[in-house]
Amino acid sequence: MVFQNYALYPHMTVYKNMAFGLKLRGFKKADIDERVRDASAILGLDEFLDRKPKALSGGQRQRVALGRAIVRQPSAFLFDEPLSNLDAKLRVTTRAELKHLHYRLKTTTIYVTHDQEEAMTLGDRVCVMDIGLVQQIDSPMNIYNYPVNRFVAGFMGMPPMNFIEGKLTQDGDAVFFEGEGLALRLTDEVAGRVMGSVGKEVVMGMRPESMRLRQEPGYGQGPSQTFEAKVGVVEPLGKEMDLYLETSKGKRIVSRIPAEALDHDITTTMHVAADKLHIFEPGAHGLNISLPQEQIAAATVG
Repeated sequence: MVFQNYALYPHMTVYKNMAFGLKLRGFKKADIDERVRDASAILGLDEFLDRKPKALSGGQRQRVALGRAIVRQPSAFLFDEPLSNLDAKLRVTTRAELKHLHYRLKTTTIYVTHDQEEAMTLGDRVCVMDIGLVQQIDSPMNIYNYPVNRFVAGFMGMPPMNFIEGKLTQDGDAVFFEGEGLALRLTDEVAGRVMGSVGKEVVMGMRPESMRLRQEPGYGQGPSQTFEAKVGVVEPLGKEMDLYLETSKGKRIVSRIPAEALDHDITTTMHVAADKLHIFEPGAHGLNISLPQEQIAAATVG
């Protein structure tokens, strides 16, 4: 087990911290030395074995805590927010080290975190929980692209998914979402799944990256896949930029698009990827009714 608090013995060297648990369990000195030095080599701690914790950086202390767990050669690791005490830059590098360590040791690892980015980057399977209940278990990309309910959709992704309240309407075979200044046609596939909710209140989910400033393949393919919005704030992020938009009804929406020169306080047409829209039932945990029912059942428990 490795926690956010490294819990190292301050009066012991790195070597002794890693060896202490094995010593208490009665391991032979030669076996202890072999395990400690093997773990030290894996974690890049060889030059620090004679130092005490106060002489180490936060990242080095975290590696010592990992080493103490590795020497036991467990059948599974439990990591409880092990990176939360590190600064942002060190979290990124240590996260990569943890993934490399997992590839090398091939040991089952249960990793507890409130950081959705850590969950996405480290997990082969992600379990999203709320109020003590499992909301969804799936691969990181499936959870991101096919969230089974509104809570999961809002938790995974940064900036978070935009939620717009409204209702579903029908015109012939076409089904539309209308609300907060938007009127968007759903794909025929999704329309077939949500037909039972036509005329009812729903919540539409739209990720920031599902919009573009102009028509592109997959974005704004029809007249009912665009909406007008005022650009309130432009945040350049290098290759990308975030737009803080406001619809004609005053609903604020965030869009993440490829970076380009753009003024604020202008009105623009946003082109939407209709196949990336989600329709949820009302409520904080409203089901994603735009997904096939069997997909929801396979990704949820209880």
